[in-house]
Amino acid sequence: MEDKCLIVILGATGDLTKKKLIPAIHNLVANKKIKDFAIVGVGRAHSNPKLILKKSKKYVEKLNKKTWSTLEKRMYYFQADFYNNIGFCKLEEFTKSIEKKHKLPGNRIFYLATLPSHFKVIADNLSKCGLTKEKRRKKQGFKKNWTKVVFEKPFGHDLKSAKQINKCITKVFKEKQIYRIDHYLGKELIQNIAVARFTNTILEPLWNKKHIDHVQIILSEDVGIEERGAFYDKYGAIRDVMQNHMMQMLSLATMDTPKKLTGDYIRDKKVKILKSIKPSKIKEDTVVGQYIGYTKEKVISKASSTETFAATKMFIKNRRWKNVPFYFITGKKMKNKITSIYVQFKEAPCLLFSNVCNFKPNYMVIQIQPEEGFYIQLNAKIPGKPDITSVKMDFCHECTFGPGSPVAYENLLNDVIIGDQSTFVRTDEIEQQWKIIDKIKNSINRTIKNKKTKLHKYKIGTYPKEADKLIEKDNREWHLKVK
Repeated sequence: MEDKCLIVILGATGDLTKKKLIPAIHNLVANKKIKDFAIVGVGRAHSNPKLILKKSKKYVEKLNKKTWSTLEKRMYYFQADFYNNIGFCKLEEFTKSIEKKHKLPGNRIFYLATLPSHFKVIADNLSKCGLTKEKRRKKQGFKKNWTKVVFEKPFGHDLKSAKQINKCITKVFKEKQIYRIDHYLGKELIQNIAVARFTNTILEPLWNKKHIDHVQIILSEDVGIEERGAFYDKYGAIRDVMQNHMMQMLSLATMDTPKKLTGDYIRDKKVKILKSIKPSKIKEDTVVGQYIGYTKEKVISKASSTETFAATKMFIKNRRWKNVPFYFITGKKMKNKITSIYVQFKEAPCLLFSNVCNFKPNYMVIQIQPEEGFYIQLNAKIPGKPDITSVKMDFCHECTFGPGSPVAYENLLNDVIIGDQSTFVRTDEIEQQWKIIDKIKNSINRTIKNKKTKLHKYKIGTYPKEADKLIEKDNREWHLKVK
């Protein structure tokens, strides 16, 4: 019965629905992960199911004609203004009629593909209009039906706003019903981090301050702000990706062993890590920049001081990671598109190799993009010579499993249906992430205003040279640079 449900997409005429949600549902149906279902798109604009599907069709990589025909027969559209309570309440009767037509048991997923500013009013109206009630349907032979709600990031713009949103939605929904999406958590390699760590005994004993020199969290983008100018200028690099994607990458890579690799066991350990994170001296160990030409982008003010690049250093104040530095680097319009976790191990002593002590330390890279996989650098002797050279052992995800692995939204929607919350962000996670980021962002804003911190300009395809100084003063260098 879990895969028998009605998916209600609020904001159905937007880009997220067109580019991500419809293709993900198509793949789930094609792979028989959803059997009995219907989709109701809700939006303020005049539209219809055929038009929405037509716009989405080109974003489906491997179109299955039979599956697409099924979507056409099972998708509906309901025009409603989220702020018109009377009109919105008519959605309840509409959904009931669709459920009756397709013999669905009343399981409902409400996907809020909207701006965060609409979250409160939508949550309130879903409750007031009776759309979220979970009832027993014994007459139809079903057990208690379920209701789940999915919220897209960004979840607030600071700690205060995040708390306000959490307060509003938890009045309507229980935590077990809430699925806060960070689409990075749906990526195969992100989901593989915990598996790689906790199922390979050659790694976990080394995963601590005794053996690891430092860690780098890298999210380098070769694109600019594209059509997100109005949104991005209010957030900047630190709030846009460091608060969510990079904090999640860090917590998964450093958390202690959970009792089980499921649900709240994983999220409890992530929260524990987040509570232990302490930014370094922000003035000395944070660099912010803005690519040349940013203030000429559409809707961007010429006086904008929004950062499109950030590099910083943090520490985790616990026994496992004491004094191990964690470096973060992220930016728009940099040279390459790279998302990875770089773990450098401590240098081995020379011992018997006193005459060749120039070998490099081992390191492991968990690469999320562009080429998904893991690789480890080891040292080996060059045949016929006393010299030591670096060699790589790697796992290429696509080489092993082939192309066509489930994309992030397909994974995440499937997890919503089956009720697995381990790939979603809990209330306390969100708030801990914002506590860390607010401290950094507020400090930077103050020091830029007082002209004690400079917003460094950088050319497209590069990044501020001051970021090199940040890490080089610790006798280290960015993996981006040595790659």
